[in-house]
Amino acid sequence: MGKTRKKVLITGCSSGFGLLTAVAAAKAGFDVVATMRNLNKDANLKSALEKAHVHAEIAELDVTKPETINAVVQRFGPFDILVNNAGILMGGSFLDITDAEMRSVFETDYFGAVNLTRAVVPDMIKNKSGLIINIASLAGRVGHLFNAAYGAAKHALIGFSRSTRLELKKFRIRVVSVEPGYFKTGVIGNNAYLTENFYDSNSPMFELNRGFLKMMMKDIIPKAGDPKIVAKKIVKIMKTPKPKNHYIIGKDAWLVVIFQWLGLLKLIEQDVYIKLIRHARRKMKQKKKINR
Repeated sequence: MGKTRKKVLITGCSSGFGLLTAVAAAKAGFDVVATMRNLNKDANLKSALEKAHVHAEIAELDVTKPETINAVVQRFGPFDILVNNAGILMGGSFLDITDAEMRSVFETDYFGAVNLTRAVVPDMIKNKSGLIINIASLAGRVGHLFNAAYGAAKHALIGFSRSTRLELKKFRIRVVSVEPGYFKTGVIGNNAYLTENFYDSNSPMFELNRGFLKMMMKDIIPKAGDPKIVAKKIVKIMKTPKPKNHYIIGKDAWLVVIFQWLGLLKLIEQDVYIKLIRHARRKMKQKKKINR
């Protein structure tokens, strides 16, 4: 009799880490349930699965809606592994972001992961086995200018991972936090959102908001890593009998963490600040030329 394949539930699979992890996990022999908020965006995942000659169940799951969480768990559960990957980013100053926008980030990036974990863990407890992989971010460790809500939500997710790891240890359920640096995914590209007041010229943050966006486009995104690296690492964690508690992924992430350990994080912060001001001033000069 063949060995039963482990069943894994992955959120946020319409693009980025989620899509790549779903395909890589299916290729590695896992029984994959790949979910996304909007099934109208499943074309890229279906194409990638077909190209890789593998199969995965595709289901609708909005982590902010308990009814869709319960529907997926009841239909496909129990699960051996949960990958909390779904997330959104809202670019702009903390001063300009609305309460509703900030709450939407937390509902997806933090409470979504919490609610899904609470939904799948009871079966894991019964089976006295399980693995929960929370996709956090370097921003959750050191913060991220003009993405305060995202950084705070990911910081909360890291704290949640650390807390639940001990709570679930008795039941042989492992909780892992994955903390990538910058990678070329939709969350910092096409799928990123800007705050409603991002272009409010009356805001004292107006030029800095625009400088931040220019800095991301010119200095950050072009140098971001290949997201397949993260997907590969996640699948490796799935296969590891005793995974580590935290995984820092990306050269940029390791550089920042090392500087943090050495008490030198302020040097990186100063470098980022100088770049921000430089781009903001360029925007101001361009605006003055247009107004002449």
